[in-house]
Amino acid sequence: MHRVATALPFINYLQLRGVQLEPELRQARLPVRAMYDPDCFIPSRNYWNFIANAAEHEGIKDLGFLVGLHSGADSADQGLARRLARLPTLHQALDQFCKIASSEISQVSLWLEADEKNTHRLHYRPSFGREHQAYVHLQWYGLMATIAAIRLFTGRHWRPRQIGLGSTRKPGQTITNYFPDTRFHTGQDHCFISISNRSLGIQSQSQPDEDLLESASRYSRIKVPRNFIDTLKLVLRSYLRDGAPSLELTAKIACLSSRSLQRHLADEGLTYRDLLAEVRFETAIELMQNTEMNITDISIQLGYSDPTHFARAFRHIAGVSPHEYIQQD
Repeated sequence: MHRVATALPFINYLQLRGVQLEPELRQARLPVRAMYDPDCFIPSRNYWNFIANAAEHEGIKDLGFLVGLHSGADSADQGLARRLARLPTLHQALDQFCKIASSEISQVSLWLEADEKNTHRLHYRPSFGREHQAYVHLQWYGLMATIAAIRLFTGRHWRPRQIGLGSTRKPGQTITNYFPDTRFHTGQDHCFISISNRSLGIQSQSQPDEDLLESASRYSRIKVPRNFIDTLKLVLRSYLRDGAPSLELTAKIACLSSRSLQRHLADEGLTYRDLLAEVRFETAIELMQNTEMNITDISIQLGYSDPTHFARAFRHIAGVSPHEYIQQD
């Protein structure tokens, strides 16, 4: 599962190139209206399919590299570069960068470990294997975002002496021209960037802020769940804006047959209708408590065609109407 914040750089870059995104998003079964809200979550496999399809259809061989180069250290979220640059040292900035990336995307890992000859390696493992067509793009996207984070301290001309690639394909001319003195290692277990120990100790030019040693509030507000039902509920929130997703679409999102999904839900004492009602109710409560949206706008965001249908469903669970709930709160 990915937060939309990590997909926005691809969306923005493709838009700059004049790509019609809605057909690509629908082909990948992604929620069109939620793809501009950084705090929504989308299924990772669908996201990867979208990137692979867009790169192929538009003939952009180095899409991940170009997007990472364009978006820089803000790849995970707008403003991330500014927050990282205010940390005391590069080592602390990379530690924070790894924590944020690993919390934003399920099954993605970034970690820093010592290597030989006074160097460290920053390792990066994407959420899918190299057999997926989008692997090479997500590989370079992550590497370029990491390099941009390092350059906040070392300067924009810094380049790693070594880059490890999980893919077996050698970098094309665009990439090798950009890294003329870098040695590439293909077919590695994990992607990596080499960085000297001396560089890790480079201090920030900004005034250190101890509060920034913890994740920003936006990253801790919604924790990425680890169980199937809660993960599915979080993803379904994003799809509501396009209308209530069908059982068949939800099964495809979960990479299951409709019958298998129903069995999973039955094991938790739920039907699909129950699950959808819970997602809508929980999302409605959050919107009422944390936004200034009116009831009509909330009902639209929840995928209801009529606000009265929303009010009836809400009262069935809460015992009061949405207006009464807001007044009580």
